[in-house]
Amino acid sequence: MINKILVAVDRLENNQSIFNTAVSLAQTNNAKLMLLHGLSQTEANYPALLTYTYYPMMDDREHKTYQKQLEKYRQWELDFLQDLTEKAIAAGIDAEYTQLTGNPGHTICELAETWSADLILVGSRGLKGLKEMFLGSVSNYVTHHAPCSVLIVRQSINNESEQTSSKSAKADGELLTPDLTRN
Repeated sequence: MINKILVAVDRLENNQSIFNTAVSLAQTNNAKLMLLHGLSQTEANYPALLTYTYYPMMDDREHKTYQKQLEKYRQWELDFLQDLTEKAIAAGIDAEYTQLTGNPGHTICELAETWSADLILVGSRGLKGLKEMFLGSVSNYVTHHAPCSVLIVRQSINNESEQTSSKSAKADGELLTPDLTRN
């Protein structure tokens, strides 16, 4: 029986399909949902620390700017998780969320283990060949290392072409790229 479902979400993937599948499964099985977003430096929107000097030093101002951008990014992702959690609760599901930092595949599997998940839902970006080799496949890693069953929610062809055409595409009326330059 499925009592606990861990749902790995990312703004750049087909989240509406993943979320809808999770809600449907949770309602059918009267299961709890844990929504997870793993912060990783490999994400497209993750703030980059730029240093212009040859030596590995950064001045205090650069460091403070980076810290502000990173905090805005974390909050932006937390707001996203909170919004999804509120939607799940409104659908009558016992739901919570967490944001962890690290390698996405490892993070998902570790949380599944500690939270005693019965099922993991994860998206698939559909990477093939060299892209998969260099960028990695979170869904592939999770499938082979998870302590429970894994359901991969594939991205539709229409969504894939729309998302690759523009990083600043809108989903549910919200811009997918945070403005980290504002104070």
